[in-house]
Amino acid sequence: MRFLSLLPLLLSVTLATFNISDDERRDLNRDLTLWQKKFGNDDHLRAAMKLVRGTLTTDDLLRRLKATKDKLPTLQAANPYATFSHLTKFALLTENEFARFASSSPPVPPSVSLPPAVALNRSVAGRAVAASVDWTKQSTCVGPAKWIGKCRSDWAIMAAAVVSSAHCLATGQAIDLSVQQVLSCTYLGGPDSCSGPGTPLEGMQWLVQRSSALCTEKAIPYTSGYWGVASFCSDNAKCAGSISLYVDEIVEARGEAALLQVLQMQPVVAFATTNNYVWRQYAGGLLSWCPLGRLDQAVFVVGYGTQDVGLSLPPVDFFKVRSAWGTDWGENGDVRLARGPGAGDFSTCDIAAYLTYPERLPFRAKADAASANAPRRPTPSYRMPTTDDLAT
Repeated sequence: MRFLSLLPLLLSVTLATFNISDDERRDLNRDLTLWQKKFGNDDHLRAAMKLVRGTLTTDDLLRRLKATKDKLPTLQAANPYATFSHLTKFALLTENEFARFASSSPPVPPSVSLPPAVALNRSVAGRAVAASVDWTKQSTCVGPAKWIGKCRSDWAIMAAAVVSSAHCLATGQAIDLSVQQVLSCTYLGGPDSCSGPGTPLEGMQWLVQRSSALCTEKAIPYTSGYWGVASFCSDNAKCAGSISLYVDEIVEARGEAALLQVLQMQPVVAFATTNNYVWRQYAGGLLSWCPLGRLDQAVFVVGYGTQDVGLSLPPVDFFKVRSAWGTDWGENGDVRLARGPGAGDFSTCDIAAYLTYPERLPFRAKADAASANAPRRPTPSYRMPTTDDLAT
């Protein structure tokens, strides 16, 4: 049964216990209709709201909508360069329900264990920093934002995305590695893979280890987002030889300067603090403030730039970040986060607190990259970059 088919029944429920004016009730009903038309058929949201069990009435929905709408002035005051809405895809979710989509990945290693910003690999250290970078526009190596659905798979989505892009930028061969394969095989698959721990680092390690027997999204499509469980890892011999992965070692780093330097070469996986109303109601623009919280969501940093905010104010620098919430959230799945002075030690929402990526190799044509003589094929290990890199 679809969400919209429940509307006549829900609208018949009395609102007598919901103490609002007739005008406000009319406005909320209109807004609810707009939300239903856009998101009402999303099974993932309906499951999170338990609507299919018939536990929510129109009174409940309007109360939720009003609570979300009432937060708009506070959110806008805290983030004057962004826009917020009470009609985003997550608008009708409670905090606990939203946490199913936002609080997905386990905590990342503490920042003190990671190399400082200066300790980068020699391929990026010392490079001139461009005024702006946007890998979603200046190459075909970054695909659109994907939607995790009912599975906490942000880590697998980002692992597949960053390895796919690094390979593409080094070979000119655009690939879309299978998220489902990463999800099912990194931890041997099974129903727990959609709710258990998973990290982009381990997903990348698995991809590097299987560098010559990987499947594309077309060969093994992402189905866990629909079913909410991950299939067991299967024999993927059918994909052997279809992709000869051409990436270098996996690196971990931290810091805004490190992120800027690496973005000269490639997109980067990071983590952000997303389990809050700022992300839940974000509709566009530039976020300059996030509530305190733990890093809870793997994301894909795809560029940076500077925005003129007008009002005789100085321009604001930002990072462009791609989510795992689909193209109908934010700016086609993206959010811009303020960086630089005033944005905290690791930029807004701590986006630069933990970074990981497979190093991009020098460009080599597809045929050469796949040849037996191609240099520096990927290895199953990863390394922590040190200052020794800068001296060689």
